[in-house]
Amino acid sequence: MTKLAALWNPMADDSQPTGWISTDAIHLSNLIRQGIQPTPLLVCAGGTSSRCAADGLWTLDLRARHRQLIISEEGDEVEIGAGLTMAEVLSGLQIHGRSIPVGLSTVPGCGFVLTGGIGPLSRSQGLAMDHIVGLRGVWGNGNIFDLSAPTNPASPGTASKNETHQQWKGLLGAAPFLAVVTAIRLRTQKLTPLVIWRSVCSVQQLEIAIEAAEQWEHSASLQWAWNENIELFIACSANDPAAIKAVETLKTLLGHCSESSMTIVPGQHAQPLFGALATSTAAQGRIHSEVSSRLGPAWGQRVPSLLRDLNQLIRGRPHPRCQISAQQLGGMSSQIPVSRTSFIHRDAIWKPWVTAAWSAGDPKGREQALDWLFHANTILTESCPGVHLTQIHPHLPCHKAELNDAFQDWLPGLKHLKSHHDPYGLLPPL
Repeated sequence: MTKLAALWNPMADDSQPTGWISTDAIHLSNLIRQGIQPTPLLVCAGGTSSRCAADGLWTLDLRARHRQLIISEEGDEVEIGAGLTMAEVLSGLQIHGRSIPVGLSTVPGCGFVLTGGIGPLSRSQGLAMDHIVGLRGVWGNGNIFDLSAPTNPASPGTASKNETHQQWKGLLGAAPFLAVVTAIRLRTQKLTPLVIWRSVCSVQQLEIAIEAAEQWEHSASLQWAWNENIELFIACSANDPAAIKAVETLKTLLGHCSESSMTIVPGQHAQPLFGALATSTAAQGRIHSEVSSRLGPAWGQRVPSLLRDLNQLIRGRPHPRCQISAQQLGGMSSQIPVSRTSFIHRDAIWKPWVTAAWSAGDPKGREQALDWLFHANTILTESCPGVHLTQIHPHLPCHKAELNDAFQDWLPGLKHLKSHHDPYGLLPPL
């Protein structure tokens, strides 16, 4: 079996997998029951993860067989195949004047939704995951499933209802460890224009922006990327006068910012590229990278010391593409009860993430970049004790600690689910 299409992730693309599998749910179920070796089976949806392919392992490629986009007659729901990118989903919905909240990039696939789905609209619309109303796919044991969101997950019921609730909770936020999801049904939102303000700022201005954003009671959200420069990226609905006023107030508070611009875009399908202002140097050669994301509450009085530490990290980064970024949560993302999904950090206000990069074929550079990544994570852990598993790292020594920080008291429950639904360890380990 051959690779179907180019991967977005260069490191996965440069790997030497055992082979590629492309099939429907029924044949996948049969393959699993017959046994797939070696394990774990990796899954490629959008192709942005460093673990959508790896040396000596099979990759299930969803991008050819699972590409449906079916919009309900009312337009309030959409079923998307797991092989679609968020850009493709937004493009299909745009025609009908609908949308779903996506991330700062529209390149990722449905793994973005299943692992949480944090983006510029999380404060106003919640996580992308919070819009899921149905899931279809194949468990790690080969059983096919078709689940709908529990209507009243908090109330006690029969054993089967409780089991369905546990399955639903596991799939929302921890699906890569339990099952292959082939289709997702989501509630859609009316497509509305967004106001986006971008600029380049100093460390002192970033401190002012963070402190101001932590006081916002409306839906505007602050994102920033720190590389050669510090980029600010603020988004809010064009129909939210209070949010727009707060952004204008922050602009005045910051004073002059380089490359400052405010634009109105018709929706997230047209949002500018995040991080483009953070670096002006073109990448040299082929770059490999790993990404680790954390979650934590408001930073408050810790902001000055945290930014000092991050400034030191940036100055000592081993490769020009090593970067630290963050985005703001809160608002609607905090309204879903912790018991409903595997995304348990509902009190999170910040999601910082660290990108470690090195030149392909440079083992010493890889070692230095990963050491830098682990050091950055150590510094961020005090302020952000949680982990957001946007990418999983079973091949790295941080995997066990990341699982503990991502799921905490829910980890034993997930392991129990895995013992039933992936008893032979077909999928990545918990």
